[in-house]
Amino acid sequence: MPLKISALVPVLNEEGTAAQALWDLRLAGLDEVIVVDGGSSDRTLERVQPLADRLLRSDGGLFQQLNRAAEAATGDVLLFHYADVRFPRSGRIAIERQLVDPSVVGGAFRLGFDSRRITYHVIAAGANVRNRFGIGPFGDQTIFVRTEVFRLLGGFEPDAFLADLHLVQRIKRLGGFQILSGVVRASVRRWEKRGILRTMLAHWRLTLLFMLSRGRRLDSEAKRARDLTRVR
Repeated sequence: MPLKISALVPVLNEEGTAAQALWDLRLAGLDEVIVVDGGSSDRTLERVQPLADRLLRSDGGLFQQLNRAAEAATGDVLLFHYADVRFPRSGRIAIERQLVDPSVVGGAFRLGFDSRRITYHVIAAGANVRNRFGIGPFGDQTIFVRTEVFRLLGGFEPDAFLADLHLVQRIKRLGGFQILSGVVRASVRRWEKRGILRTMLAHWRLTLLFMLSRGRRLDSEAKRARDLTRVR
């Protein structure tokens, strides 16, 4: 029997990108699309409602939203996908091919950006190299995991430093974690708004803080650095 894949999409004022993100998931053949709104004040809910199987609400922050969606999901595999990231048409097939191997319990996609500027190609290449050294992937690379494994781990720990990377590290302790050859393409709007150099330095600082934190809870400095790079 084919695996049932549930896509979980957190949104917060994403009226310009969320509908396209859901269309991508539908075109790729995802079985279930669950959207969790964090309190949008724009037209996000109006845009996503026709494309979502379930529309939930949670105001506890990004990772609380994802935990809420995971509780409601009925799939064998959970796919955590941000509303300003483009999902590849062949994404479902790539996931199924990896999960044929029962020792593989999760994975993610390679990072790309929805821009032709060479600067972003260089940044994405650096991120994909970083993944090979165990620093990553982060949530904007569309992490997926077998549902039974996610629930065994107790879901995301919202107060952990970089809760997405923290989850990845815990998944790896239970089985294989594969970076697929397919690419998801993140929006560059926040990079453009905040400045490429400033955002890149914030990412580097955040990575260093993570390496030094060893999984400790977030302090005020770490929270400020994280917020500069939040893909929401």
